[in-house]
Amino acid sequence: MPQCATFDIMFYPAYLNLQNRKCLVVGAGLVAERKVLSLLRSGGDVTLISPEATQANADLAQHDRIAWYKRQFRPGDTEEMFLVCAATDLPEINTQVFKEAHEVYGINLVNVVDVIPECTFAAASVITHEDLTISISTSGKSPALSRRIREYLEAKFGAASLYDEPSETNFNLPLKGDGLPYPVYFLLENRHCVVISNSEEITQPLAQRLDLLLRCGASVERVAPNSDNLEHVSDAFLVLVDDCKSKVSDFADLNRHQLIECINTPRFSTFTTPPLVRDSDLIISISANHIQAIDKGVNGNRKIESVQTQLAHQFKNNGYGKFIDFLGSLRPMVMESILTQKGRQQYYDHLIDQIPGNEGQKCCLGFEAPSCAVECTFNMIRSGRIDAARQYALQRVRE
Repeated sequence: MPQCATFDIMFYPAYLNLQNRKCLVVGAGLVAERKVLSLLRSGGDVTLISPEATQANADLAQHDRIAWYKRQFRPGDTEEMFLVCAATDLPEINTQVFKEAHEVYGINLVNVVDVIPECTFAAASVITHEDLTISISTSGKSPALSRRIREYLEAKFGAASLYDEPSETNFNLPLKGDGLPYPVYFLLENRHCVVISNSEEITQPLAQRLDLLLRCGASVERVAPNSDNLEHVSDAFLVLVDDCKSKVSDFADLNRHQLIECINTPRFSTFTTPPLVRDSDLIISISANHIQAIDKGVNGNRKIESVQTQLAHQFKNNGYGKFIDFLGSLRPMVMESILTQKGRQQYYDHLIDQIPGNEGQKCCLGFEAPSCAVECTFNMIRSGRIDAARQYALQRVRE
């Protein structure tokens, strides 16, 4: 089994094609509700297992949008699933779900909420802007900063979070097969990933993906597209195929069991790698918000290129990556000193939002004013005053 992901390793951005693929959510609360809604809107064939359910999930089951088994998780429940999410309040149940799905049945897509060592993928902060989907990740180093960036982008583009929590007054039952991609981030450290390419020259799209794989700590193997090698890669976590237009039959079986991207033919893929804006561990990905549009050449879409240019100008080399690295470096101290999840969340929110000596003013993070020089933690980091920022962070922990 691969080792747990570390916080020096970035996550691999991917948009899953879940159309009619079996997805399982185990859990009864609001987190499970959000998982169900997002999977359903992305075309998944969703099953929920829990003795109880939120009103939204109960309504979905009543209208036959999802299958709901009103009971506890049982051995064998994850069999034949493509994706599994565990979101119960019982760590022992979540661990049981992970071990059965990933270790017994070899399911590659397993997520235990807020437990990185029991995840093969992480969820993304996602918004929709017209016909685009934008997702944000800090490679697990700072969910609080990821949320702040998402909120800013929602305001900037007049967009909304893709999977807002429903309420009794605004909840509309989503339709199956909406065609939305499902943005995630793969945890690839030490995982076996295979590149199938018949060309001695590496194309630019393939080179970009190879660079991402290596930065994510994957163990990468390159093979030629023949039947012997296809058998050899059957245990790979992820497969990239440079050109499968003339070899579709060779990949039919592989596609049913593995994560595979056909770079030149997205409709044969279970995931696609979207255009990115990256600054160290800050990863912002942009894609069409329908699978069909991705297949028609989304990388050349002018709207995507325009948004990518805007976001690169704002977020690349402007201190956000350094700030994320700093926040991630505090994690061991914070985990040891603040024992509750709520307390840790409040600590990071304060560290990111507040300005030392001026508690009434909220840090703008340079969103609207890139040249802002207010004495906040963010500006301390991007101006190179790391010791001052660390001293303030330590002071906040002791309070």
